[in-house]
Amino acid sequence: MKPFALFLIALVIHPVFLSAQAPSFIRLQEMEGRTWLVDSSGRPFFAHGVTHVAYGHNNEDITTIGRLCKELGFNAYGYGCPEQFKSDLPYVDDINGIVKMAIYQGTAFSYIDIFDPAEQERIENLVRWVCLKNKDNPNLIGYFWTDMPAWSLNNRSGTNWVEFIRSLPDGSSGKQEYDEFLKTWKGTDTTKRDLAFLKIIAREYFRVCGEANRKYDPHHLIFGDRFDLSGNIVPEVLEEATAWVDAIAVQPPFAPGFPKKDYEQVHRLTGKPIIISDFAIPFKEEGKKVLGWKVVESPKIAGERYTAYMKEALSTSYIIGSFWCNPVTQLKPRFYPPGFVKQGLYREGLKPRPELHRAIRELNDYLKQKTPKGALRRANEE
Repeated sequence: MKPFALFLIALVIHPVFLSAQAPSFIRLQEMEGRTWLVDSSGRPFFAHGVTHVAYGHNNEDITTIGRLCKELGFNAYGYGCPEQFKSDLPYVDDINGIVKMAIYQGTAFSYIDIFDPAEQERIENLVRWVCLKNKDNPNLIGYFWTDMPAWSLNNRSGTNWVEFIRSLPDGSSGKQEYDEFLKTWKGTDTTKRDLAFLKIIAREYFRVCGEANRKYDPHHLIFGDRFDLSGNIVPEVLEEATAWVDAIAVQPPFAPGFPKKDYEQVHRLTGKPIIISDFAIPFKEEGKKVLGWKVVESPKIAGERYTAYMKEALSTSYIIGSFWCNPVTQLKPRFYPPGFVKQGLYREGLKPRPELHRAIRELNDYLKQKTPKGALRRANEE
């Protein structure tokens, strides 16, 4: 066969060629009208996994939990992946604790003076520590930052980051920044004023986190904060995040019914793909108080509604993955109201939920079938 004919055959089999210098790490790739994750071997995938396997349980055996997740067909781990599983499947790591401003954090909630050089050094050291543990792992998908941060001027904490900076003592870095801002601000609308300064806070926060993350791991994906999709999205904050993240991480309400308009708004505002960092459909369970935005009647219904939700996610051009919240029902979860459990894929003691698990196995088969086949090869392999 002539060399040119062989070349044409190669094009048909491997239609996309990567640079010979491209490093082996998980990345984003536009294929067949949507954005996909592509693993270090060049194979596209929709990341579908389970969050906090390392601590989302009641001391059940972690090795067994991992095996059961794979038996259900999951192809990734979310944040909270045990160290021993990081050589097993693609996973996401997190750098939580950058700021303790998760909306659920209660008395531990706090903002920081993001303009203070000492705080910026603390953040860089934290990011460095997490990156050095993960940056050489070909299974790493990318990094999350602060979990469900209270960015909105009106949020559950009863305060906001602007008010915190405004209350700092004279001479502090943040107060000096705010005073300089007031010198240039014109207008009498205090909400617009605070929103304008919140944008400055966000710009500094994402710059400090983003520069550190890129410095200590320039190759892997950055997802940034895990934004609360249920009313805590601030467009001005998202705009500042886009320069430093590869995709937007969101946590939607734990309820059936795909909130397409909300996802489309985030995608339109940022132009970035979306990864669902934490999600589940909660269901009623005899003898237990289950927390959720909307709790459905049974595990069977939860499986049906979750399947419908994930199929809609896959039908978009921009959602690249999702992670079920919690492997095993926790009887005494942190940050939960007294008496409530944190529901998991398995009952406590790793007891199965047959109807839910059947639906998830079938869903994972569907996701696999809908994923483009074959691998993207590097040019020097041809």
